[in-house]
Amino acid sequence: MGRYLLLFVLIVTGYLNLDARQSGKEKISRELATVQAGTTTVYVVRHAEKDTRNSNDQDPELTDAGRKRALALKAYLEDVKVDAFFSTPYKRNQQTITPLAQGRPIQFYESHAYTLLRDKILAEYKGKTVVVVGHSNTVLPIIEAFGAKKPISEITDSDYDNIFKLTVSPKGKARVEAHKFGAPMAATSRL
Repeated sequence: MGRYLLLFVLIVTGYLNLDARQSGKEKISRELATVQAGTTTVYVVRHAEKDTRNSNDQDPELTDAGRKRALALKAYLEDVKVDAFFSTPYKRNQQTITPLAQGRPIQFYESHAYTLLRDKILAEYKGKTVVVVGHSNTVLPIIEAFGAKKPISEITDSDYDNIFKLTVSPKGKARVEAHKFGAPMAATSRL
């Protein structure tokens, strides 16, 4: 009789332990899903290559290489569900984001209004994904406005292939990853 009781206790203990581990895994999965659902993702990219032949043109269009890079941006983010698109009103920025937006609305922001842009994104697109097209001198300050550290020291006038994935947790903690997209700059600078 004692053996059966011992066997019964071992079976029940094993079952309860297994059930507790599964419940813990389910709880972790639910918590992870909740955190991911509340995470805001912001892709920040500089406009593609602009036409610099006319130094008096304050609002140049993209070059052929720039139009190719705009298509490369679309390809890079093709599997990402983007909820909103932000651009400064300049032609080069609009032309960079238009292929990706595919007819969906593009919201304009003032290029140096970093905190206003951040506040709008976190208020209206919390838990969603947005793409922001900026300029060589605004991309890194935008990242810093969200509370993340600059992933690189600078973006020069000839840098067009950087894309930054900024993730902001529901509690406001920001982290950034630096990536490249499109043709490497060494290849496009000869075009």
